[in-house]
Amino acid sequence: MSNRPDNALAYDELDLKLGIKSSLPHVKSTLALAVLFWEAADKPAVLNYSKQNEGALFISDDLKQWMLDYFSELLEEEGISEDDLLSVANDNQLFKSQLEALIVAFELVWKLAKVEFVDSNKPASAERTGGVRYPKRLLFSSNVDIIHNVIESNKDAYFRVLFSWIGCRVNVDPECERLLVSAFSILTEGALFKLTDGPRDVVFNQNSIYRKSLETGEPVDINGDVEAKGSLRILKSLLSDSMNPYLKYSNGLVSVDENRKSELEEYQKRVDMFLRLSATKVIGLEELDAEVEGVGLQNLEDNRLTVGTNVLLYGVPGSGKSWTIEHEYCKKGSKVERLVFHPDYTYSDFIGQILPNVAEDGQVSYQFTPGPFTNILKAAYNDPMTEYILIIEEINRGNAPAIFGEVFQLLDRKVEIDDLNDDGYPIGTSEYGITNANIAKIVYGDPNQKVRIPSNLSIIGTMNTSDQNVFTLDTAFQRRWDMRLIENNFDNVDPKLANAPILDTTVSWKNFCTEINRIVVGNNARMTSSEDKRLGAYFVHLRDLLYDDKMGDLSSGEYDDLRKKEGNGSITESEKTRLAEIRDAMRQNRKFPEKVIKYLWDDAFKFNREVVFETTDYQSLEQVIRAFMYEKGLQRFAMFKENVRSAFIDTDQ
Repeated sequence: MSNRPDNALAYDELDLKLGIKSSLPHVKSTLALAVLFWEAADKPAVLNYSKQNEGALFISDDLKQWMLDYFSELLEEEGISEDDLLSVANDNQLFKSQLEALIVAFELVWKLAKVEFVDSNKPASAERTGGVRYPKRLLFSSNVDIIHNVIESNKDAYFRVLFSWIGCRVNVDPECERLLVSAFSILTEGALFKLTDGPRDVVFNQNSIYRKSLETGEPVDINGDVEAKGSLRILKSLLSDSMNPYLKYSNGLVSVDENRKSELEEYQKRVDMFLRLSATKVIGLEELDAEVEGVGLQNLEDNRLTVGTNVLLYGVPGSGKSWTIEHEYCKKGSKVERLVFHPDYTYSDFIGQILPNVAEDGQVSYQFTPGPFTNILKAAYNDPMTEYILIIEEINRGNAPAIFGEVFQLLDRKVEIDDLNDDGYPIGTSEYGITNANIAKIVYGDPNQKVRIPSNLSIIGTMNTSDQNVFTLDTAFQRRWDMRLIENNFDNVDPKLANAPILDTTVSWKNFCTEINRIVVGNNARMTSSEDKRLGAYFVHLRDLLYDDKMGDLSSGEYDDLRKKEGNGSITESEKTRLAEIRDAMRQNRKFPEKVIKYLWDDAFKFNREVVFETTDYQSLEQVIRAFMYEKGLQRFAMFKENVRSAFIDTDQ
């Protein structure tokens, strides 16, 4: 029988909570001494490097002798005494720092070695209180072999660099030092760091800094809004010690070394590809029966953003719901998918459906084709450090409960961590999972996996209150959303829009809208849901209010005369040009009355037009629009009752 390999192991995950309050100054000297120890000890897998004396740690006797023997020639050439070497070694952070700080640096950032107490029964937090330090050991990873292969090219020169890093006075080759820094920096590219940015946590890597610096040309702030924790502290030490050859650091601001900017541009692309390949999921790994030593697959939930929520913005048409989403919810860097519900929109459109698929040989098969919800669910699940937002405009213009189907259950979000029986999912994840083999196969690659909305995916809907009779959102559906009324006022509206005059009048859009809305609300006794009939502050765009004076005075008869000539064929070329000019201008100037005044006539005051319109003189919308177009200035509002006109026309005017 052939001697074949066993299944790959699925190893335990690193505990990212370790060392959350631990700092590690002088990381350069700490790494250098660990490498020197490994070289002197003949490249072991495990090295017990320390002994305890009166609560402090010192270099072990065996390792001390190995160091003196292995580096004897260098020590003699540079005049470094035994006492000098032992002094800088014993003063190193390998002996001074708490275990948790060393864990963060060696395991989470450089992945150079696992650090643990020689006494395996001691918890990692044993050194948190008091100054006592316990004997430790290093369990080296293959990353130390990478450093070794660099050193092998010129041992004498590279050992001198390492000795200078631990504090010995030796001359070094600057090029060798640069290459060694680069080698150590490469080992850190997969490391993750977290800072707090207002209400959200940002989990990033050095590639994030490279990209942001190169894109903006500005320094990147890694201070965060609260005290740095865990690996972020190590990152600051790393940058302070110039352990990244492309970056400069000062007071929490990281910038690109201008002398190496062109090199970084290419290096960043290689780092990006390395991270992509490192994140590749090995097909079939999910079915492994991990042995005792490897018990858990990589869990994306540990580093997932916890920003997921369901928000339903409602208000009158044009109140600024979409504007609010764009400016308050869609932050830079978030991935946004936008869709619109309508009466014909179905579950199949939203979730997905089984469709025929014709192969090259003509064979027809049927397979599930995912819809926008399933697609963004998959994208968010596989990209835990990016915020995803699904925006559903006009959510109640479709039958939302039917469109969501069983996914409706996923809208219940987890709001707290259960200290006793927590399920391991972060806050913001669906509280309950559902069974849907089609979605699960697309999202997780496993049809048996319970489907949940991940905590980095938010769903934001908009609803016009005036459309409540289109499809009713029942209480069970609405309670799963954070409802937010978008107030209909001009507090945050761009003054360019708010104060813009309506065509050639002196009436601003803000005055007109505000006063008409007062009448709408005050007409409550004669209108059903009158509040929903108000004009939204964004009911019109600025371009709808602009006046094109090329239209001229329609009441002068010029336009009507040109139309008659056009009809009987007597129009000249110059008159044709003028007629076309007038019509272009009319199309612009009709936008406001066709959008706003038509809405007031046909909808807001459909059953009691006499409240605002002079219905004695104007019995049809055609008359109203014509009156607006054929008058000038304030006379364009002649179709409104006198008290209405005086309300939105400033008294000074």
